[in-house]
Amino acid sequence: MNNKRITMSAIAAAAGVSQSTVSLVLNGSTTIKLADETRRRVLEKAVELGYQYKRAEHLPRGPSARKIAFVFNGLTSYDPFLDAINACNERAWEADRMLVTFDYRNSAELTRLIEQEINQGDYLGMIFASSMTRQLAEMELSPQVPTVLLNCYLEATSLPERYSILPADKLAGYKVTAHLLDQGCKRVALIQGEPWMEANSLRLEGYRQALINHDLIPEPQWVRVGNWSLHEAYEQTRQLLALPQPPDGIFCCSDYMAQGCYQAIAEAGLRIPEDILVAGHDNQMLASEMEPPLSSIELPYDEMGKQAVDTLLQLAQGEKPIALQMKLEGELLIRASTRGRPVNRL
Repeated sequence: MNNKRITMSAIAAAAGVSQSTVSLVLNGSTTIKLADETRRRVLEKAVELGYQYKRAEHLPRGPSARKIAFVFNGLTSYDPFLDAINACNERAWEADRMLVTFDYRNSAELTRLIEQEINQGDYLGMIFASSMTRQLAEMELSPQVPTVLLNCYLEATSLPERYSILPADKLAGYKVTAHLLDQGCKRVALIQGEPWMEANSLRLEGYRQALINHDLIPEPQWVRVGNWSLHEAYEQTRQLLALPQPPDGIFCCSDYMAQGCYQAIAEAGLRIPEDILVAGHDNQMLASEMEPPLSSIELPYDEMGKQAVDTLLQLAQGEKPIALQMKLEGELLIRASTRGRPVNRL
């Protein structure tokens, strides 16, 4: 048989449904909810009758679709954001879905092909991710499926609305600084990463707010730029220790930089935590292996990845999440570098 002889009315009669239902199924429409069994029956009868349809016409869309597109723009081998991808993959499997990853690499051609693939495939929706927390000027690609932003966001006024899953970076900066102050520190320094990065500026805001809430005035000389560099953190720590009143606590905005901080403190003949307390950020594996073990706050990438999939499943079911932006809090793991007992959690 060929398509000219196979009509939608014939498929409708064979499947026991209306012609409009057949049209919805064969065109992959999700505007009206149909039972998965109805879609399956229509597709089976279409095949039995010899209907030759385009790829997009026979693939399930909406809540019944099995694939989730995960689109990102490059990662390094040791990027902590890999935890988010692994968490998305795990949660997708739990929901009987498959995560398909796409790296668009700032390529307009790749972006076009990825968007075309998502629109034509059996995708429940898309998770658009950034390894660096940032605001998007616009969406690099906008397939016609539900979309969740992971570690990035659009302006609240942007249309259509895009739901975002983000880390609570300001709260992280606050929690670490407040912990050092609660441990008795009076002069807490901050070694930040690159000032232009949003995650960095939010952690700085949290640091300052914690000082203010403890009746301390944030002093410019206590804030140093480490540029995420071990060597630069080492140099900045040396300068801090050379001040007339050196810090009695240092918050490093990454565990990697904390290694340089440790080195400078040791060379100055000081001990952690007897003479000075040190805390980090990210809670990478190296934090627990440093000597003494480093107190550090987690990047909640694991929970963020799971929440991104859960939010996408909500959208695919026609449900509306409570807020456009969901900010997840990381746990502060207190270890010996701040006089903690391994391992306490806050």
